[in-house]
Amino acid sequence: MEEVECSGTMRGTTVSWGRVAIQGVVAGLVGAALIDGYLWATTLLPQHAGIASLWRWIASAVLGKSAFGNPSAAAIGALVHGLVSIGWAAGYAYIAATRPATTHRWLVAGIVYGLIVYVIMQAILLADNNFTFPPNPNAFVNAVLAHTIFFGLPVALVLHVMRSRQPA
Repeated sequence: MEEVECSGTMRGTTVSWGRVAIQGVVAGLVGAALIDGYLWATTLLPQHAGIASLWRWIASAVLGKSAFGNPSAAAIGALVHGLVSIGWAAGYAYIAATRPATTHRWLVAGIVYGLIVYVIMQAILLADNNFTFPPNPNAFVNAVLAHTIFFGLPVALVLHVMRSRQPA
């Protein structure tokens, strides 16, 4: 894999973009599956709704409100969610490649990164006119837990494991 020196990072740090991409894909898919599973169990299952309803909502950020009546919107939403999760995980993989403390303190870094992901994704939803206030404090806490414990933390753990197993 090609390693190139990155300008704007720590002096002398090289980044293997191939590794960052592979780590981003693996960690992103793990994070996407875990956050989906958590949200399904905590928000959809009690309402007797399937995971497709979550994916249709995700698709609505791209397709607009017509996604709720589109039969293929769930598949589009799952794809969008997977790609966005991979993008976020690749961002974390880049940070981990250029800031070794991130990998050494993966527990704290993962939780903080999940919180950052939550805040920025809410800002994106706000800009897209797709933001909805949590209906109650429990829903807000649940969403924060989903992003920190079931996305940021697994992404950080996967990266920690993958980076500790890679040759120097």
